[in-house]
Amino acid sequence: MLFEEIMESHKEKKIISLCKKLIKKCSFTSGADATNLCELAYWLYVVGDSENALKVCELTNIDIPAKINYNVWDFILFIWGLEAHIYNEKGKTADKKFRVEQMKKVWSTPKNSNDTEEKAWDFMQKILNRQTFESVCDIKEIEKNEAAGDKKSADFYRFIALYSMISYGITGFCPDLVDKEEKLNEKIREYIGCLK
Repeated sequence: MLFEEIMESHKEKKIISLCKKLIKKCSFTSGADATNLCELAYWLYVVGDSENALKVCELTNIDIPAKINYNVWDFILFIWGLEAHIYNEKGKTADKKFRVEQMKKVWSTPKNSNDTEEKAWDFMQKILNRQTFESVCDIKEIEKNEAAGDKKSADFYRFIALYSMISYGITGFCPDLVDKEEKLNEKIREYIGCLK
C-alpha cells in the first residue's frame, strides 16, 4: 500500500503521522480524510518527494459526483492543483491540461436545481478573478507572525498558502496570478525553502 511505502522512505514526523491516519481510514466522502490527503501530498512536495506527492494526488483521480460536497472537494481541488503543477514541472502538458479541465468541471457543477453549468462557472470565475498575489500568498498574516517572533504560526500560514498559490496559480483562471506568474513561482520556492 502507498502510505506504508511512503512511511518506509520518510523520517518526517508530520508525514508519518498523516500516513498512519490514512492507513486507518481514507474515504473520498470524508472532509477529515480529504484534508489529511491534501496535507500529505503538499508535505511530500515540500520535502522534495514529488514522485510520492504525485502518487498521492493520483489516488484522488475519481469521478466527479453530481452534487459537490465542498468540505471534501475543496481539498481534492487543491490536490488536483498540485497534481497539475507537478505535471507542468515534468513537461506533461496534456496531463496538466486534462487535470485543469477536470477542476473547471467541478467548479461548473450546478449547486442546486435552479443552477446551470454556465451559472456555476460564472460564479466561480468571479471568485477566481478576486484572487490576487497578495491574498493567495497570505503575506500580511505571515509578516504579522514574523514580526511577533512566531515562526511556527508564520510557517503554518506559509504551508496553507501553498494550497491556493499552487492550485489557483496553475489553472490560468486568475488574471492577477497569470500576470505575476514568475513572482508567484519565486514565492512558492521561498515558502518551500522556509518549510524544509
